[in-house]
Amino acid sequence: MPSPKLLDALAAAPIPYPFDLDEFLDRIREQRQRPLYVLDLPEEAAGAASGLWIGTREADHIFVAPGASGMLRVLIVLHEISHMLLRHGVVLGGEEEVLRRMVGDMVGLTPIIGLAGRGRFETEEERDAEKLATLILTRAQTPPEAGDEGLRRLSKTFGYET
Repeated sequence: MPSPKLLDALAAAPIPYPFDLDEFLDRIREQRQRPLYVLDLPEEAAGAASGLWIGTREADHIFVAPGASGMLRVLIVLHEISHMLLRHGVVLGGEEEVLRRMVGDMVGLTPIIGLAGRGRFETEEERDAEKLATLILTRAQTPPEAGDEGLRRLSKTFGYET
């Protein structure tokens, strides 16, 4: 069964049914009460990660690998939103300056307050964000009246008893 942390974040996710990424993004903007932009990563940064979330004091910025389309693009965006929902990526120290040099013109000069990316899944935060993105997609395909049946099926698929 997914961890309570993941289930709490899933319960807080404003998932539309039927799922529409643009509507979901609008709901996230409303929930967080701040702008959210989805942009392509600069070509020179594209090999480092398939996705990146940078939260500044004024807005959230999600960067997606250039050329990612369809379900891959949706999954990358959901992964980055999952970092936001799980409250990952507090930036301290010199990381902000490195990022400002890399994508500063794209996010403005405001201080960066959050950061997370989608690349390798070597950390617990990366694995949790990917799990939550998958849970969001599962919930998005489950009619609201079906409750958590989709989650029960997903849990059973991964060997968890429900």
